[in-house]
Amino acid sequence: MKNFLTTKIASTLLSNGQPLIDLVVSERLSIDGGEIWNKEVTILNSSIENLTFLMVYFNKPVTFRNCHFKDASFNFSYFQKGLTIEDCVFDKYLDFEAGGHNEIGNPIIIKNNEFREFVNFCDCWYTGEVEIMNNKFLKGTNIASKDQYLTFDIPPVFQENIGQLDIESECREEEQ
Repeated sequence: MKNFLTTKIASTLLSNGQPLIDLVVSERLSIDGGEIWNKEVTILNSSIENLTFLMVYFNKPVTFRNCHFKDASFNFSYFQKGLTIEDCVFDKYLDFEAGGHNEIGNPIIIKNNEFREFVNFCDCWYTGEVEIMNNKFLKGTNIASKDQYLTFDIPPVFQENIGQLDIESECREEEQ
């Protein structure tokens, strides 16, 4: 059974480096404003209304497993120590624009997820390993595009994904 939590309590738990497990947060939960974040972020088996990381420099791993995000955005966020998104559902447009920057040995792993809207990776630079595997990109993504200013220092692994990975746009489908 999931417990309902206010944004204030969820933010306090994250600020203290504690995981969010089996929770429902029905408001906007965010870390933003150019933060340098020195604590792990772990969200497991939870439902989040709106998760926003804007210009956050993560110095510890970020992990989402078995979660449902109605809305989320990770613009300009650097996942230095890696990012794992596994077995999650994202309902709306998801933006990683101008982010990435993981270190070698701290991979970006996006695996077994369902993305119901477009996922934007425009202007991302990945200095470490990237694995995009077994995902459903129902409205596509530009993670494998040639003209969206994506840089991979190590060739990425794309395996068994459903949906177009090389859309040459950073827009939602209705904006094209």
